[in-house]
Amino acid sequence: MLLLAAIAAVAVTPETVEALPVRPRYRPQRVSMNHGDRAGYASAAAIGFASFAINGVYTALSAGFVAGTLHRSSHLLAGTVAFALLAAATVAQTATSRMSQRSRRGFGLIAGAAGFILLAIGIQAQSLTIFLLAGVIGGAGSGMLFKSAIGAVAALAAPAKRGEALSGLFLICYAGMSLPTVGIGIAVNYISLTIAVYWFSAILLVVLAATTILTL
Repeated sequence: MLLLAAIAAVAVTPETVEALPVRPRYRPQRVSMNHGDRAGYASAAAIGFASFAINGVYTALSAGFVAGTLHRSSHLLAGTVAFALLAAATVAQTATSRMSQRSRRGFGLIAGAAGFILLAIGIQAQSLTIFLLAGVIGGAGSGMLFKSAIGAVAALAAPAKRGEALSGLFLICYAGMSLPTVGIGIAVNYISLTIAVYWFSAILLVVLAATTILTL
């Protein structure tokens, strides 16, 4: 029902792009990361990597933590835990829409770091409450960071090259989602989940710190 409602909403949404008298020939755009301001692009890419890393690590751990560590078999609870992060990201993006790019990025970095710290504490303490709080705070940070990354890349790229620039950004973002998640999956075959989360949280906190330095 929700999907049908979304389709109906999209169908009645006014088109904002004017129809061209002559349709240009379709040419796939390449992925490009060189748009004049290399430092600015690198900073936005690091922010995007960090934002998706928060999502990837938390959602990868949520079902196993709830069912395996806490021995809660409720599928609704497992889904609610993952939903908390994504809902917080959406709310944070909407709530900070009028905030300056610099402020949004700063709050996002702080919230993302706090989310990783709470994630490690929640798993160590086997606390669902702390784990949920980590998802909400980390999700809010993820949403703000991703919005900042998209805004920065869209601003620095020329209109004709914006598709290439955003493609490069999304490529790096999805690397941020997949690499830490796969890494934790491999690590838990050799060490405990708690130790693996400690290590990856520490690594990603370093990434956030490096991102802060790049943005300055």
